[in-house]
Amino acid sequence: MRNWSPLLGLFLLVSVAVGQSEKPLTLQECLDVALKTHPLLRLSLKQLEAARARLEQTKAQWRPELTFNGIQRRQGPTVSFVVPLPPPAPPRSVEIIKRDTRTLTAEFRQSLLTFGRSSASIQSAASQVNAVSATVQATRSQLILLVTEAYANVLAAQALEEVAQQSVERVKEVLRIAKARYEAGVAPKFDVLRAEAELAAAEEQLLSARNGVALAKANLNQLLGRPTDAPIEVAPLPEPMDIPPEVLRSEPFIKQALAHRPELKSSEWQIKAAQELVRLAQADRKPVLLLTGNYTRQTATGFAEDYQWGVNLVVQFPIFDSGRRESLVREREATLEQAIAQREQLERQVALEVEQAVRNLQVALQRLKTARAALVSAEEAYRLAQVRYEAGVGTQVEILDAQVALTRARAAEVQALYDAHKAFARLVYATGLTESETRQLLRTLSTRTENNTLSKSAH
Repeated sequence: MRNWSPLLGLFLLVSVAVGQSEKPLTLQECLDVALKTHPLLRLSLKQLEAARARLEQTKAQWRPELTFNGIQRRQGPTVSFVVPLPPPAPPRSVEIIKRDTRTLTAEFRQSLLTFGRSSASIQSAASQVNAVSATVQATRSQLILLVTEAYANVLAAQALEEVAQQSVERVKEVLRIAKARYEAGVAPKFDVLRAEAELAAAEEQLLSARNGVALAKANLNQLLGRPTDAPIEVAPLPEPMDIPPEVLRSEPFIKQALAHRPELKSSEWQIKAAQELVRLAQADRKPVLLLTGNYTRQTATGFAEDYQWGVNLVVQFPIFDSGRRESLVREREATLEQAIAQREQLERQVALEVEQAVRNLQVALQRLKTARAALVSAEEAYRLAQVRYEAGVGTQVEILDAQVALTRARAAEVQALYDAHKAFARLVYATGLTESETRQLLRTLSTRTENNTLSKSAH
């Protein structure tokens, strides 16, 4: 009897793999993939790695340094002289310059007193590391925003495709009834032609909606590092938070942004790095104390032993450099002022971004409520128009107008829904907080507002 176990096992594995590939991706899964694969974040991480390497180079500059040199030399002409010895010993030839010589040297160097040079250079490099680290966080936040918006755009495009498909189905039903009435002789040919024209327009909108889905998925795939035409399905998002309009005030969010935006943290570290570079330039006008030493093994000659050593205490003091150090100090001070001005400009830009995000979220949530109320009215109007048309009481113009109004209302509700999701994502990005921290802040503000309202009512 044939053993089917291996084939059955293979079938199960294939089934599991297909099931996993068709499983809709959640927003968090998409974010995890993008944060692991996107080249923009990898670029930032490599910049951070380079900054850390520069910090180690700066530290090594002020640590002990030991070098080794080896030289093998052949030269000419040789130089020697004869030293007479007491008889009966023969005269002795002494070489001063030999044909072949060998020199092995070990050298040691250590800075003893730098008068602020070492600490300033190390602190500047360390501040640059912190600045680049904050830039990595800023890149991460930007990538999270891009993926979140792309994810919402896919869901919106799919919902709009469904709206367009429903519109096509409704117009087809109108056309079916128009043809039946025309064939029964109770409706003019115009009703059929009008319904056919409406169906063509609805099918054209459906084609555009399907193309919108393909483009939205291509954009999301690009952010996830997948082929742009790869199949992808996404899970639905939860309903947006129901936030009272009085809670959405910009002041608390601006305060959070000024404390948490990574761009501002990076700018602050850039200022500290510039301050240390000013201190380094100023310290360069002061002396420096070095300890150096060497030990050499060499070919012995008539006037030299086969080894020598020395220890040196070196003091270097700048006296005249034609104004180079003074101009360097002025340059570093100007760079510091530039960093401070950039920080101020960035603070203003962040405050504006928060203000825009708060207002956009306010409008988006209000639009969502309005769109849903309008959708309820449009659905009821279409239902009544459909009943009247099927009963022969209403006109075709009436039901087609109701159908168009319903399609617009559903499209507006979809657009408002995902605009609210994207507006909330923009607020999360603008404040520099995580999504959970932003939700917690909104709940805290809501509770505080309710308590204030109750307190005023009690008085």
